[in-house]
Amino acid sequence: MAELPPGFRLLVVVTSLGLGGTERHLAAVLPALAARGAAVRVLALRPGGAMAEALRAAGVAVRHALRLPGPLAPAAGLLSVLRELLAWRPDAVHFFLPEAYILGGLAAWCAGARPRVMSRRSLNAYQAAHPRAARVERWLHARTDALIGNSRAVCAKLAAEGAAAGRIGLLPNGVVTAPPARSRAEARAALGLAPEALVILCVANLIPYKGHADLVEAFARARAFLPGSVLLLAGQDDGLGVALTAQAEALGVIDEVRILGARGDIPDLLAAADVFVLASHEEGSPNAVIEAMAAGLPAVVTDAGGSPEAVGETGIVVPARDPVALAAALVRLGKDGALRAALGAAARQRAREAFSLEACIGRYVALYAGLAAGRTPAELLPVGP
Repeated sequence: MAELPPGFRLLVVVTSLGLGGTERHLAAVLPALAARGAAVRVLALRPGGAMAEALRAAGVAVRHALRLPGPLAPAAGLLSVLRELLAWRPDAVHFFLPEAYILGGLAAWCAGARPRVMSRRSLNAYQAAHPRAARVERWLHARTDALIGNSRAVCAKLAAEGAAAGRIGLLPNGVVTAPPARSRAEARAALGLAPEALVILCVANLIPYKGHADLVEAFARARAFLPGSVLLLAGQDDGLGVALTAQAEALGVIDEVRILGARGDIPDLLAAADVFVLASHEEGSPNAVIEAMAAGLPAVVTDAGGSPEAVGETGIVVPARDPVALAAALVRLGKDGALRAALGAAARQRAREAFSLEACIGRYVALYAGLAAGRTPAELLPVGP
């Protein structure tokens, strides 16, 4: 088992510390790295965030970048990273999310800080709307020691952007699942759900690319074949809530579609559910799906990015942006309890074997220790077929 060098200091630069998948990933990983002997600091470019408090409570130092208005904001972020690098002199600096990579990567290049590590946790569709930022990212790829994807689909995008194969490594997500506070019956009662209801759950912030509109349409189509079914949408409302409510009303399922908002009781929601679904148009490697698998739920996902890699043979994969195919998958699972049970059991086993937090932490340790010893990401974290 790899071990971190004595006194290893890690600076993590992240765009924000809200309730997104990357932020929750860091809240699980960084305290575990600190327990392995690393001195860990996090610099967030944007203030606040629930995961900032979670990290502090776990003993991880969290700082926030200087904030200046308007066009001065990027310069303030870059200078904040540069100041932290020069004052603390970490043994490695790791960037998460595009803004952190661009500003932090430029600062690290200016400071000569090495090794420089970037984790890409989504596909690169965002680059189409930000061509200048995309050019900076490609420039940084040649000056970053390790470019880490959390799925083969993400790694393929990095290679297509011109990143050298030896610099690319695959580090799958690792999840830790808290046991539900309530039993299935109690969780359903707390939500006002009938014991016999078929409960379909989606956990994803209300962002257009997560495909909630497709899901609501698919549910409305499937509802005629699944009497008593309910769709729960859990996640921070980033502006779609009103439109989704109007859509559900227009489709006649307003009483069956429940928009729950950001929740702190995801394990209870998973305990109450029968089927998990993620209708994304793009995806890196979705933690929410893996957490649902670990809870023993069969999942329906779209063929977007790393979602099919996550479920493997334990779920149903349908084309993205295809509510008809999504509805058919929901009906198939909804009407076949034996299939739900079999896929759910297989999903739980796959989550334990492929996506355990312990294995994920081991890969981070191997990456940092290996880079310190002069090895390449491709050797340490091979992408494979």
